[in-house]
Amino acid sequence: MSRTDADCKTGFFASGVSRVHFMGVCGVGMAGVAYLLAKRGFSVTGCDGLVNAWAEPLRDAGVAVRQGHDPEHLDGAECLVVTPAVPPEQPELANAKALGLPVFRRGEVLAEMVSGCFSLAVCGTHGKTTTSCFLARMLQLFGAHPSWCIGGSTASLGFVAGEGAGGPLVVEADESDGTLALYHPAILVINNLDVDHLEHFKDVDDLHGCFRRAAAQTSCGVVACRDHREAWQAAQAAPTPPMGFGFSPFADLQAAKLRCDERGTVFELRYQGQCREVALKVPGRHNVLNALGAAAAAIRMGYTFERVASVLPQACEELPDRRFESVYTDDKREIRVVADYAHHPVELRRAVEMARLFKPKRLRAVFQPHRYSRTKALREEFPAAFAGVDEVLLLPVYAASEPPLAGGGLADLYQSFRNSGGCGAVMLARSVDEAFTHFTRTVQDGDFVLVAGAGNVIALAEQIREKWAGGLPPVAEPEVCGAVSWFRTGSTLPPREVSETELAAAVGSVVGMGSNSWFSDLTLGCSPLRVSAGAGERFRINASGEVVAHCGAPGGALLDWLEKAGFSGLEFMDSIPGTVGGWLAMNAGAHGGCVGDKIKWIRCLYPDGKFDTIFHDQCGFSYRACAALRRAVALECGLSLSAGVPEAIRKRRQEFREKRIPLAGLRCCGSVFRNPSGDSAGRLLDAAGCKGLRIGGAAVADFHANIIHTVDGATSSDVFALALVMRNRVRAAFGIELVPEICGLDFGGIE
Repeated sequence: MSRTDADCKTGFFASGVSRVHFMGVCGVGMAGVAYLLAKRGFSVTGCDGLVNAWAEPLRDAGVAVRQGHDPEHLDGAECLVVTPAVPPEQPELANAKALGLPVFRRGEVLAEMVSGCFSLAVCGTHGKTTTSCFLARMLQLFGAHPSWCIGGSTASLGFVAGEGAGGPLVVEADESDGTLALYHPAILVINNLDVDHLEHFKDVDDLHGCFRRAAAQTSCGVVACRDHREAWQAAQAAPTPPMGFGFSPFADLQAAKLRCDERGTVFELRYQGQCREVALKVPGRHNVLNALGAAAAAIRMGYTFERVASVLPQACEELPDRRFESVYTDDKREIRVVADYAHHPVELRRAVEMARLFKPKRLRAVFQPHRYSRTKALREEFPAAFAGVDEVLLLPVYAASEPPLAGGGLADLYQSFRNSGGCGAVMLARSVDEAFTHFTRTVQDGDFVLVAGAGNVIALAEQIREKWAGGLPPVAEPEVCGAVSWFRTGSTLPPREVSETELAAAVGSVVGMGSNSWFSDLTLGCSPLRVSAGAGERFRINASGEVVAHCGAPGGALLDWLEKAGFSGLEFMDSIPGTVGGWLAMNAGAHGGCVGDKIKWIRCLYPDGKFDTIFHDQCGFSYRACAALRRAVALECGLSLSAGVPEAIRKRRQEFREKRIPLAGLRCCGSVFRNPSGDSAGRLLDAAGCKGLRIGGAAVADFHANIIHTVDGATSSDVFALALVMRNRVRAAFGIELVPEICGLDFGGIE
């Protein structure tokens, strides 16, 4: 395809630049534009934080691709092309502006290409990539030698972009940044028009206006889905009457008598009194609509109904990558894993419907929401998309360069799922690795796993593809729920009691009583260990007259023993749950005292199997922490106490007990967050309005804002999501980042 006079009228082509640099060149949309420019004779360079499989086709086309971002990449460039996701402070972008180089959005450059030749632009909230691939392939089969620039690829097309021999240009026209309004195509295909991208558009009318402007700027007309009211209304802005396609009896090009199963679809294709049965190898009612959109565009170009109907099955025999893409199949065990780019409720509903066509024994899904703005705008619509799914895992929101947005985080979406009750079990996975471990340990015969989302959730699909290829591991030992944590939630293997010598060779997490422990709902193969101690050897007095306590013993038992033996100094610890080892690891305390103040030495076991004794000044005690025990297990300790009268010790214990928060009978693990320096977490949480908050079966106590308790039916995901909401409220109100005090309750970078 050669440049035309129309290319040079305004903007990018009018600037006269010939050396172009692309930031994020390996992005699926950017790669296509860079490729076409290189084929047009431009000198193109590009860089990306992640150089992926698109780099080789780009290099073959003459694009110099480099890993990473650096302002020096602009050396020799006459302009910069970026996506809207690039923040203004990005060094390369800032350098381009400092140098006075023109900066163009990817959509602006593509819009000029479209406007400068005979082009077909496919737009809509859903199905753009699939319809564009179907259309480009159909034109190839007609011998029209099309060029294309699409946000996905198929085996037949080979790459996201291609240069034909003077034929029409087929593009996927993205509305997300508003550049769709710049398109002047010959033919515009409008698949549908649902609410989305309100991070860019000020409201729904503004979004619809973008589509109407593109329709008004077509030279040969618009084809639009007659089944979708908003799409059909937008099409009315075209200079000539639009052509409708769909299942509607009012559609010009109609599909009727649809039969659909997991192998594909069969339907009657009807147009102006003509009728022909068509069989497609791709399943799903929505893919029939995508095929109709491509067929309608071809008819609008002038191809006959008979010719279009004859090539439609071959043109639509494969879906683009990540569109219901098979990742793993075990026919013998009837296990199937499919990855899908779906990230809007409408798309997710369609993906779930396609999965049901396979009639699985158990339908499971993992979903990564895309963008905080979309999650906030549509969070109440997501649960219904998973109706009937037996298990849904939610991953943290993929930011796509957006800053966190109140109401659009993982906990907000999870709460919508819990409130809706429209699907089966809903759980939080803190990472792709956790999700992979869970599915690997729990996959059963007849499972269908849908991996959905537009972010890095694809890494889960790749892990499954790679690591399950050699065969699945044996069925994992069943994990128990609520047997360890005082929340009575979470999934772990049954706790195993080991001796000190056995502990050195064992693998697992050492826990005490579970009074300060949180475990995920996912099956992660966690093997809790408890160090055993006979009743007669828990506490003793050594030759130096020191009280020695075994760290596996309950703290309450130690206080009872000290009271009878007449040792004073730890009365302030009365009613604080946990083992002695747990007290040490958290430097537990209350009423101005900390257990670390009473420790002389700790005998420890290290991961390499070595035993050692560390003394007080080596322990690194601080508020709710013992630095030395981050890398070791405490076995026993020596206490610095004073002599006392049992009755006086008992009275002091009672006084401290009466000052404690009344937690008896509550399923809780005490304080959720540590006190920040100079303040109280409870006060901050109360001021942020956290008292009484509830998600599922977890609630913030109405008498103390730093306590979460659970009821029957609660899950660990309920606890995690509620704690996340509490943290976010304090951050928003006071700019203070609360740190969890409960072991295992790790937020990482989750918003």
